[in-house]
Amino acid sequence: MRNLATIQIIENEFPIHGKDRIVLATMKNLGWQVIVQKDQIRIGDKVVYIEIDSVLPDREEFNFLKDHRIKTMKMAGVRSEGICFPMSILTNSNYDVGQDVTDDLGIKQYEKTMDIERENTSAKTNKRYPRFLMRSKLFRKLILSKKLQKGFPEFVNKTDETRVQNAPFFLDLDMKWVETEKIDGQSGTFALYRHKSKIPFVKDKFEYIVCSRNLRIFKKDNSTYWNVSDRYDIKNALMKIIGRQDWVAIQGECIAPGVQGNKYHVDTPDLYVFNVIYPCGRLPSSDAKESIESLGMKFVPIVNSNTELPKTVDDILDHVTHNSQLHNTLREGSVFRSVDGKLSFKAVSPKFLMKHNE
Repeated sequence: MRNLATIQIIENEFPIHGKDRIVLATMKNLGWQVIVQKDQIRIGDKVVYIEIDSVLPDREEFNFLKDHRIKTMKMAGVRSEGICFPMSILTNSNYDVGQDVTDDLGIKQYEKTMDIERENTSAKTNKRYPRFLMRSKLFRKLILSKKLQKGFPEFVNKTDETRVQNAPFFLDLDMKWVETEKIDGQSGTFALYRHKSKIPFVKDKFEYIVCSRNLRIFKKDNSTYWNVSDRYDIKNALMKIIGRQDWVAIQGECIAPGVQGNKYHVDTPDLYVFNVIYPCGRLPSSDAKESIESLGMKFVPIVNSNTELPKTVDDILDHVTHNSQLHNTLREGSVFRSVDGKLSFKAVSPKFLMKHNE
């Protein structure tokens, strides 16, 4: 899960025209900007910064927030992204700068279209065992219960790109990037896992896995995920590209008439793939696009395969504020990946967030 609440230092404050009691604050090494009360938070203060997409627990100090949810907002002509609280909302002040306090405060991540999902117990497992051990089939078999073995595949990361505001250092890298459209739907993961035969001349067996953003959907149902699985015959598609690898996975954004207000005006569920992943790592976007389209599937629109990044967070947020290539509607934003596919981050359009009250 994202670090939704962290300890940060206020680096700068900027006056807001016509307002004496509030200022626009920025934090050291981050690209977020937040409106704060002038007399409560000052430059150099250590604060609890809570990102947008956070849902705060039912506590007295949070009751002034509608639905206890943090959204992008505009006040006095300036944009505020998240919220800052003094350290006094924590039980003690003995925290380091950058430390995650999401769980300490009981904060959850808001998801626009919440899957009907049970608690994903494998998330607890991730905290107990390092990921490199979880990649071992033998380790999973020995340590995990059968229920956990069959949860969201531990060999694949869940989809959650870092926002540019959390990693503005990307803008300082002297390199070109592949820019793809960020589609507003439901992310899904589809994987094929090889169970190697221990008997000579007996063929390997393959396990097909369909997941929502957080959980595996064991039984075929009428969900968007299984609809697009059938539409593109994804199991057989993965069989064609697994080769001699232990597993292969694709991840993409599912859109449908009942998903996110159907911004793209589709009549049937559809899938736009953005990741093709093997044990050795994620394919570069150009290779992934070629592989996916050879299977008769769709890859997310590539906005520019040779993008030079703007140098400030504000400039890159302006850069991604354009119309979608899927329909005449505002684009959610862009995902930027290094040419080799190893680095990536996202930039979400503030105009999109405010238009859709997010």
